[in-house]
Amino acid sequence: MSVLSTHYNDLLQNTSDELTGNDFPWLGSLRQRSKDSLLVSGLPSLRDEEWRYTNISAIEKNEFKLAPRNLAVDQSLLSKALLNHCHHLVFIDGYYRDELSSSQDLPEGVTVVPLSAAEKGEQETQFKSLINASFNDEAEHGFTHLNTALFTDGVLVCIPENTVVEKPIQVVCLASSNSPLAVSNYRNLILAKAGSKATVIESYYGSQDMCYLTNVVTEVVVETNANLSHTRLQAESNQAFHMGGVYSTLEKSAMFSQSNFTFGGLISRAEIHADLGIESSCILDGLFLGQDKQHLDHHTRLNHKQPHAVSQELYKGVMADQSTGVFQGRIVVAEDAQKTDATMNNRNLLLSERANIDSKPQLEIYADDVKCAHGVTIGQLDETAIFYLRSRGADEKMAKNMLTFAFANEMVERISLEPLRHKVMDELLKQFPQTDILKEWL
Repeated sequence: MSVLSTHYNDLLQNTSDELTGNDFPWLGSLRQRSKDSLLVSGLPSLRDEEWRYTNISAIEKNEFKLAPRNLAVDQSLLSKALLNHCHHLVFIDGYYRDELSSSQDLPEGVTVVPLSAAEKGEQETQFKSLINASFNDEAEHGFTHLNTALFTDGVLVCIPENTVVEKPIQVVCLASSNSPLAVSNYRNLILAKAGSKATVIESYYGSQDMCYLTNVVTEVVVETNANLSHTRLQAESNQAFHMGGVYSTLEKSAMFSQSNFTFGGLISRAEIHADLGIESSCILDGLFLGQDKQHLDHHTRLNHKQPHAVSQELYKGVMADQSTGVFQGRIVVAEDAQKTDATMNNRNLLLSERANIDSKPQLEIYADDVKCAHGVTIGQLDETAIFYLRSRGADEKMAKNMLTFAFANEMVERISLEPLRHKVMDELLKQFPQTDILKEWL
């Protein structure tokens, strides 16, 4: 931990009027506890074991502040972010924008509202029951405390029992070009009740070459026999900072699939945690591509707490130029979690001698009747395959780009939702501007 700077100390003390939920006294108490914790712990440092590969001193040095409300919207950025055939909730610089959103025709009883519009009564009850519901002391750190203390908005999603939401719910978070050195804190709360099914997509974009900080916490509860698909697409500015986490709880026979795609940010960190109940199923997919001097950090933690749960995890990283990637995956099998079946794989490709990847898979097994495995590879492109493609008419650069694209595209092909798959493909193809690879061919 590090001592909190005077600027962040002042930010904590002087922003209460800008925050959502001031009508809820219990939320004020929760915020104050997080402020107190942050003042004691500070932001993470390299001395913290979980942060030993990621230096966030550049974030501490910048004096980020809350942006004003209702700034102008970059329409081209918004158009790029929106997915077809979805319900949309749009946030700009940390604030909900109703005129840009569209969430009509939801099934009866489904709640999809910004936290800033949560009403007293049932919505407040849902709000209160979900916030911090999927946290534990080990998951908390300075940025989660900062989020709880200062989140300005986010979404509350509640899917009633045995309800299927056919159209995906997309949460679009944009950083405008009019808010340099802005910090946007989002808190997303998602509940899939027993027997329900839904898809939620979070998309993060910002104007290129803008420096700002996005700090997100998403909490998810998937009840008995419910099926929830969740995706994070992070395509922030190449000068921005992004801290994001998804913390989920799976009850009996719940199914949760989480996909994490990271393309943007100068320094980015994503934490994906899941607590698995009896006979539950969790799938984690991830793809991160780094260029220039990007630093892309990914931490996953799967807590198998009860018997007969299944988890499958596959993360791929591609690092070019002087970029750095981090993958720390951890599977913990509790003593009572017999018949656990868990696999974790991390595959990484280095495209430059100056690129770097730190991979640290971990298994902690306290049960004796389990099936657990992990695998890691870090390597460069196959020279034999390059030679083969060159012998078929491709030049060296084309051959390398084709092989790199094929390596990364495996994760894109796993996306079942067509509009999302095309959007991720667009971001992937930006990494290969000098090739003749065309989206129409794929």
